[in-house]
Amino acid sequence: MKIAQVCPYNIFRSGGVQAHIRNLAKELRGRGHEVKIIAPKVEGVSERNKDLILLGNCSEFRINRTQIEISIAMGQTKNPIKDILKKENFDILHFHEPWAPALSMQILCESESGNVGTFHSASPDTFVARSIEALFMPIAKYVVNALDAVIAVSEVPTKFIREFYKGSIEIIPNGIDLEMFNKRSEPFSRYLDGKINIFFIGRLDKRKGVIYLLKAFRRLKKKNDNVRLIIGGKGEELKKVKRYCRKYRLEDVEILGYIKEEDKPRFFSTCDIFCSPALYGESFGIVLVEAMASGKPVVAYANSGYKSVLKGRGALLLVEPKDVKGLMEKLEILAQDEMLRDFMGEWGIMESKKYSWKNICNQVLEVYEKALERKKQDVRDKAKLNIKDTLRRWYDKLNGKLSGKYHQI
Repeated sequence: MKIAQVCPYNIFRSGGVQAHIRNLAKELRGRGHEVKIIAPKVEGVSERNKDLILLGNCSEFRINRTQIEISIAMGQTKNPIKDILKKENFDILHFHEPWAPALSMQILCESESGNVGTFHSASPDTFVARSIEALFMPIAKYVVNALDAVIAVSEVPTKFIREFYKGSIEIIPNGIDLEMFNKRSEPFSRYLDGKINIFFIGRLDKRKGVIYLLKAFRRLKKKNDNVRLIIGGKGEELKKVKRYCRKYRLEDVEILGYIKEEDKPRFFSTCDIFCSPALYGESFGIVLVEAMASGKPVVAYANSGYKSVLKGRGALLLVEPKDVKGLMEKLEILAQDEMLRDFMGEWGIMESKKYSWKNICNQVLEVYEKALERKKQDVRDKAKLNIKDTLRRWYDKLNGKLSGKYHQI
């Protein structure tokens, strides 16, 4: 098959959706399929790659004091879409977060291929700011119903999709590179001093709950001095995290900032416990699976997405969101019991195998076949044509609203 993975975001940035697209493309190519990635252009970035098609622009602008990233083809950048799709003649266009405005919608309108959409996020709130919700929400149902097959990474996104779509939804989780996350990665020797290392990595924003982890660690430190907390990530909560540590004179807290993807396996090998206290808004929990594949016990808050990953034995280490005492107690139990850490780590290794890209790709290919069959049935579907006409009118309206208001990244 000839397949295009359509990314609505800056493909040159790190991110869960971008990583998913790159890894899925790699696995598909390894099976003999021809795969290209379609993504928005970014000012100042030019990459010549026969497998990468850049269209439109990835732009940032402000609405109601909120910084928004939107990809859209405007003016002359809009013209090549139809020509490129005709030239490439893809069998499948696989849209990721297909209702993220608006380049994906523009491509969808011109597509004559089988159209598949994967919904990664719990709801549009996680990728479209509330300030444009009134503009976005009326069009969501048209986007979903213009697809030939729908995928969600867990049951969490399906609750929102069901408001607009009554068809079949395939649940296919995110995948990970099992060879990348394993015990063979070399740990950082500076942390191998006998202390129990608790590791967090993620964006430092309120939703990720890092302050609750610091509060739990502060309590734990009073009872067990032989622990260390390693925090990786950047975000708006970084200053607050540092202020908290200074205020309470917390020792053995390492705030590292951004951690490169290639260094993540080494930090997982270094730590004894992984902790992710995200409060809400998680549709899955790929970082949990990475820790599990590395053989590390995972303590986490029981948001909907994390509960879809930590089942059975793993659910024993879930804590209700914002419960500082409960979080501290789970960390304390693991910090004091090496055999339990090993026991939970072995469970994680076995459980993570279901998320190998080999398994995920098998499921995705089955969906592609279903999409192609449905495409044959719907080739002259007037309802689909009406949906596409509605989408065209919507993004033309969006184009008018954005003109003159955005600047290129």
